[in-house]
Amino acid sequence: MNGNIVTDSNYNLKVNDVIAVNDTFQEERPDLSADESVKFKILYEDEDLIVLNKPAGVVVHAGAGNASHTLVNGLVYHCGNALSSGSAAFRPGIVHRIDKDTSGILVAAKNDYAHMKLAEQFSVHSITRKYICFCFSHFQPPCGRIETLITRDKKNRLKMCASNTEGKKAITIFKTLTDYGFASKIECELKTGRTHQIRVHMSSQGHSLIGDILYKTKNYSVPNEIADYVNHFPRQALHAFFLKFIHPTTNREMEFTADLPQDLQELEKILSSFSKVK
Repeated sequence: MNGNIVTDSNYNLKVNDVIAVNDTFQEERPDLSADESVKFKILYEDEDLIVLNKPAGVVVHAGAGNASHTLVNGLVYHCGNALSSGSAAFRPGIVHRIDKDTSGILVAAKNDYAHMKLAEQFSVHSITRKYICFCFSHFQPPCGRIETLITRDKKNRLKMCASNTEGKKAITIFKTLTDYGFASKIECELKTGRTHQIRVHMSSQGHSLIGDILYKTKNYSVPNEIADYVNHFPRQALHAFFLKFIHPTTNREMEFTADLPQDLQELEKILSSFSKVK
């Protein structure tokens, strides 16, 4: 600044100050190397796209705190250079995302044309996406529509929150598949695709997802015999089980389903065994 290095982070700029930026600064680039250790199940693949079932615990692409060992690294290992350039250099092939600790179906593009056509469908919300989640408490009514705005939480930047006054429109259609009394198995269909949408919407209705520490709103009543297991479930109980879209080059309707992974099957079995609804 004005020929001197500024070390005071509270320095206030003044009129006529001259600012020089060190051009040797190098932005840290994420690791896009192939990683065989990143596992996923392939549901379908052709020259335009790949549909896969992502396990919980895998980050989709590199970001803050996750520089490598992502789904992208696994895709690079499997597809090599046959991936679209993506919306950014560090996420080739990635058309949409699900959270690290959410399991389920994703579609990735293997060329830029396929990416563009798939992205258009996501943009106009013509793609059908359905999830299964396990939530605390009993839903009344058992099905319905949640419509809010979703914005960044002002108190915790890691969270999103439902709002009536600011943010982006978010719509979730839900229905109860199983009512356990103290918990529920819910099917959610996304009509929009906002960050953490299902987690935010369920929490806003007083039904936090089992295992979702970030959005848990209160302590819920659970049978004593399984309270420790349920209250310490190691990830949000959320699985993307259904995806339907139009193939970008053949124009055929493509539909895919993925069964609940083993951990959620076990959770379902335990909840059922202690169900209070007969």
